[in-house]
Amino acid sequence: MSIRTPLCDLFRIEHPVLLAPMALVSGGALAAAVSRAGGLGLIGGGYGDADWLTREFDAAGDTRIGVGFITWSLVRHMAYAPAG
Repeated sequence: MSIRTPLCDLFRIEHPVLLAPMALVSGGALAAAVSRAGGLGLIGGGYGDADWLTREFDAAGDTRIGVGFITWSLVRHMAYAPAG
């Protein structure tokens, strides 16, 4: 038996289950497993650097996943971005 909710319709998922994007804990393999099971898996990208994020997206493969960022952390990192 499946529960249909507006959340399921919005994200085109089978079950109203979302993996919380917990920083450095919710990685690509876990996010992919949740998505393959019919939910929406999210990578916790709030504190990961570009290399970590690349590894986690590679671990997820072609599975449809999302990523959660902490906006104040992004702003802080952008202050050190190269100009141009």
